[in-house]
Amino acid sequence: MPQKHRLRGAAALFLSLALTLSCALAAPTIHGYQEGMAKASENGLWGFADASGRVVIPIRYQSVLDFTLGTALVRTNNKMGLIRQDGLSLLQPEYDTLENLGYGLYMAQKGNQWGVVSMLAFPDEQGGTTQEFFSITYDAVRTQKVDGLDVLVLTANGIDTVVPISTLKDQMVRRQVPSAQFPLIKGRIPSFDDVSPRDWFSLWVDLAYNLSLMQGVGENRFGPDQTLTVAEALKLAAFMESQATGDTFHLQPVTGTPWYKSSVTYCEASGVINAGEFTNLERPVTRAEMAYIFSRTTLGRSIPEINSLSRVKAAVPDVRTGDYAANAIFGLYAKGILTGSDGDLTFRPNDSLTRAEAAAIVSRMARAEQRISLW
Repeated sequence: MPQKHRLRGAAALFLSLALTLSCALAAPTIHGYQEGMAKASENGLWGFADASGRVVIPIRYQSVLDFTLGTALVRTNNKMGLIRQDGLSLLQPEYDTLENLGYGLYMAQKGNQWGVVSMLAFPDEQGGTTQEFFSITYDAVRTQKVDGLDVLVLTANGIDTVVPISTLKDQMVRRQVPSAQFPLIKGRIPSFDDVSPRDWFSLWVDLAYNLSLMQGVGENRFGPDQTLTVAEALKLAAFMESQATGDTFHLQPVTGTPWYKSSVTYCEASGVINAGEFTNLERPVTRAEMAYIFSRTTLGRSIPEINSLSRVKAAVPDVRTGDYAANAIFGLYAKGILTGSDGDLTFRPNDSLTRAEAAAIVSRMARAEQRISLW
């Protein structure tokens, strides 16, 4: 072969390899952010990227929806499922249709049959667990208004079963669905001027607001960097205690002077704190005090451990057995509530607590699907 032909061939091969490498290294397209995550697409497939633009949920789905209240609907192999922000499947991709009903429930279709499924498994009648809240045996499931009331209509053999949607929470409580006392309300999403869709705490602000555990600080701001006071921590604890035990304290307007008096009294009466245990209630609460207070609520005591307690005690670098609130801190790590402030699980017990950090903690306490397995 003449030399110039060999050179042309080598150049063509080099160009082909360069184009192949360029395609291989091409970054996926990042779409708009919501709750700190963005849809990412490449070659017709979809995944998710974090706030830095790094793909953290692999690009492998046929389609995805934005994360809302910490979960996203995805489709793969022509089947729909539900994932959380670390990619863990809450509902396996085995449904032809999934439609958010609220309360952590979804209208679900498999083939020609319909039902309602829960994102969290709960006890069945045979000693096991299930995610089918209304079994997938119906000919159709839909929502509609009847005399101004929102209802769920389940149709089988031409007969309609009508269920007022407002009764679903109580049914979930009776059937021991985890987090039933803290139901997710469809469409209840805040829009604070000081919370960006790319902020790490965007998800937790959305959840804490949706669950009516935290509100803004005025002027359409959440105040994510503001420190939480002891009084505010006790108000949060009182509201969690009230909602978890099913009384109405958390539904009553805040009254009295000072404004936190009723919450302190409620926490004392509920055994969350001892009378007079905290004297200066308007100072910043420490992270250790927060762990102590929240761990003594009914909810804090009842959450099951998902991480090895002995491993937690050995891993948290700045808390030792015998330190103030050490057992409370270790317990909340073991229950998937605390994750530390860095990759080493550092807790910083004597530091103050921001409202953003508080939103993350109370959201994980309230919603079981958001608790973190550390290993």
